[in-house]
Amino acid sequence: MVSLYLLILVFVHGPSGCNSLWTVTKSTAKSGGAITIPCHYHRMFRDHVKYWCKGRTWPLCTVMASTDPRRNRGGMSITDIPEELVFTVTMKNLQETDTNRYWCALKVGGIGKPDVKVSVDLTVTQGSPDLSVVDELVSGEEGGSVSVQCLYSDTLRGKEKKWCRSGDRHSCQTQTDTSQNASVVISDGKRGVFNVTMKQLEKKDAGWYWCSVGDLQAAVHINVTQRSTAHRNTAEAVTTPTLPMLHSAFSTFADSTATSASKTNPSATVDSALTTSSYGSATPYPSVSVPYITIHSSTLTSSLTTVQPTCCPSTESTATYKKIRNLPWHALILIVLAMVLLVIVVMAAVNIYRYSRNNIRPVEGEMTELVINQDQ
Repeated sequence: MVSLYLLILVFVHGPSGCNSLWTVTKSTAKSGGAITIPCHYHRMFRDHVKYWCKGRTWPLCTVMASTDPRRNRGGMSITDIPEELVFTVTMKNLQETDTNRYWCALKVGGIGKPDVKVSVDLTVTQGSPDLSVVDELVSGEEGGSVSVQCLYSDTLRGKEKKWCRSGDRHSCQTQTDTSQNASVVISDGKRGVFNVTMKQLEKKDAGWYWCSVGDLQAAVHINVTQRSTAHRNTAEAVTTPTLPMLHSAFSTFADSTATSASKTNPSATVDSALTTSSYGSATPYPSVSVPYITIHSSTLTSSLTTVQPTCCPSTESTATYKKIRNLPWHALILIVLAMVLLVIVVMAAVNIYRYSRNNIRPVEGEMTELVINQDQ
């Protein structure tokens, strides 16, 4: 009964504050610099107002930025990204006086329903901060890798270094948890920086992460872009023979068969013409057989053996082929129509010539008969 009551309570009132909103707990930044804090929220609060509050205690905090009404104060800006269930707060031109406790907050509304909030302590120092990242925004392509540099002070040298998915402490990985073959590799040379390398990136890897040392966290966003078309085209060019290559090879094959025929068989079937090179080594292309092409000639009396095309097609034939291939389709249609029209004109001329010849002969016969009759 107790479990059922708790389930009904969660269903009616929603998840508790710690489960519906989370962020880093403690961060450091350098004076004059900037920092971005990600605040993750439960999907039930997707359409709620988000705001950023400053103050040591919640009842006395001052709203510094809000999504509705849209307002920003003190060089702070807030951005809500509902599709990722996160809103971010960016603080620029930081000063030591900005050292304070801040709150990620969600406006709930309604009687007896307080706003949901979670705090983060920010310390701004004149010198290098205890923990920071070289770049807060890092991008990589699908299938590629990215590297994040996390900088730490001497006071944190002996502390354990972690890499966590933002908001999920169970996802944290340490140097001992990773290996060189893993998708995440953490290396620490104990010289004030530890590197995190993410390999074989996928779209799902995009999002916010933390460099974590002790009780400090530094947020960094990983952006995964689609693999560029140039890389895909390069891979296809290496593994797939192009049409001009096949055309030139087949043309060379046809020329070779006409000159290398013997005198024993009047016909032969052409096969495996493109499987070997002129050097006798196998090409990277699959074998191409043409079982339906048969050469008939009274002068060919011996069967044709496999012919090896030359490795390099002539520059002139390749250039001519490329010119023809690059013609637009309507130009090709006009050429075909012109050829058909030329054939029709030639045939008409031949028919006219034959018709005129046939009509001239009877006239000549009649004239001869008329002359004979007159002589008589």
